[in-house]
Amino acid sequence: MWESICLTIAATAGNNIGKVLQKKGTLILPPLSFKLKVIRAYAFNKAWAIGFLMDLFGAILMLRALSLAPVSVIQPVSGCGLAILSVFSHFYLMEIMNVIDWLGIALAGIGTIGVGAGGEDQKASSISVFHLPWLAFFVAILFVLLNGCLRIYKRQRREQELMQYEVVEEIIYGLGSGILFG
Repeated sequence: MWESICLTIAATAGNNIGKVLQKKGTLILPPLSFKLKVIRAYAFNKAWAIGFLMDLFGAILMLRALSLAPVSVIQPVSGCGLAILSVFSHFYLMEIMNVIDWLGIALAGIGTIGVGAGGEDQKASSISVFHLPWLAFFVAILFVLLNGCLRIYKRQRREQELMQYEVVEEIIYGLGSGILFG
């Protein structure tokens, strides 16, 4: 299990850092097209080529990790790549981060270790077919409640003419999408 977690961390770091290097390389490159001159410019741009190879190598490592562990372990661990990307951006791109950013990075790392520690020796649990409609009903009710809260909140904002983007609205959207897709 730990081997697949380490592979996933390396893979997601390769993917994210590779994309940053590609982006940095494209700053001086023309828009991508199928013209031979443009393709040659991309191929010989050192930053873009290294980023492309890192991204490709990260994808290969991710496939290997997926062959060793279930997606339910690999996918949460791959979220740690954003923390790695943040640290890389701080030191390589010289981006400034505050205390809350560093706290988020630390929590992402701790969460990755938690998934690895909790992902071992799991036993399959059986779910009755009769419980599935109740589960779907509960999820639908929860989604309707969140949607109702969002509409009420938007109406209050409109009445008070608050035009700034609010964190509450963002949280409600996140919860709703988590219910639907998570």
